[in-house]
Amino acid sequence: MDHFELLGVTRTSTTTEIKKAYRKLANQYHPDRNDAAEAKEKFQLIQKAYEVIADPQKRSLYIKSTYTIITDPREVADSFWHNALL
Repeated sequence: MDHFELLGVTRTSTTTEIKKAYRKLANQYHPDRNDAAEAKEKFQLIQKAYEVIADPQKRSLYIKSTYTIITDPREVADSFWHNALL
C-alpha cells in the first residue's frame, strides 16, 4: 500500500499535515488503546509510512522510486509491445 494513502495525505502535503495525520491514526490504532486483532499490524504500517514520508530526503527518494513519470507515451507503448512479442 502507498504510504501517502495509508496516512491519508497527498504527495504535496506539508510536514505538519503529515505529522497531524500520523498522530490521529497512531492514537486510533495504538495497541494499548485498540484491542482489535489487526490494530498492532496497522499501527506498525502507520509508523513505517511516517518514518519514510516525514523526512524530506526519504520522501523524495520514495516518490522517485514509487511514482514513474512518463515523458513520452511512445516509450511505454514500445516497451509493452517489445515484451509482449518476446
